[in-house]
Amino acid sequence: MDSQSNHSDFVVSGLPPSNVCLQSELENQLGMFQELSYAYFAVPRNRVVAPLIVSNYPSPWLNTYKQARSHLIDPIIHYGLKSCAPFSWSAALQAVSCDQSRELFRRSSEHRICSGTTFVLHDPCGVFSSLSLCNGGQQADFDRLLADRQGQIQMALIHFHSWLMSLRTVDELFSTLANGPLSAREMAVLKWVKMGKSYRETGLICEISERTVKFHMSNIAAKLQVCNAKQAVYEAQRQGLL
Repeated sequence: MDSQSNHSDFVVSGLPPSNVCLQSELENQLGMFQELSYAYFAVPRNRVVAPLIVSNYPSPWLNTYKQARSHLIDPIIHYGLKSCAPFSWSAALQAVSCDQSRELFRRSSEHRICSGTTFVLHDPCGVFSSLSLCNGGQQADFDRLLADRQGQIQMALIHFHSWLMSLRTVDELFSTLANGPLSAREMAVLKWVKMGKSYRETGLICEISERTVKFHMSNIAAKLQVCNAKQAVYEAQRQGLL
């Protein structure tokens, strides 16, 4: 699993550039499991905020799920919040008593999201995260594969979540990642790039990796709705950000 890939060269049709970078990194961590349908979910336990979701589930379902704030009734999320070990979706469904939750799962099955396993992580910052892998093939083969590779999948979740949390504070991650203003770290990166520093030099100055600088620049370009670093500097100056 090569986590040193160049995210700026990775393109997925229909996804915002910032989400493309996250999806690329998650797939690097998943390795052979990236061929499965997957969903990473993260949210602070003690705050009412929109969750962060990185997934290759069908876009119509993801959009509906996010707009309806379906995580509030999702039986997988509810079960995961009380769990410390991986669990099958069938176990979560057996614990469901809410008709809305059952209906949500019925509608997800229309998109072939109906059978899977979820791995969970409760981090020291109070953030709950989960990684769900969905079965699209033979159930017996799927169960055998996950049973054999549970440790590998759990470590993929740990590594991706740790990498993600290293990029920003919890406040920044759950308030500005998708569409908000530039974070303090993004502003610092952009200012050094404006001064002509290379990504490598910027990384050394900011004490982050060159790969992380590229990740920040991709997010900056996405937020400013431009295509590259030069245009990002120009647009930031036009908006009075620099």
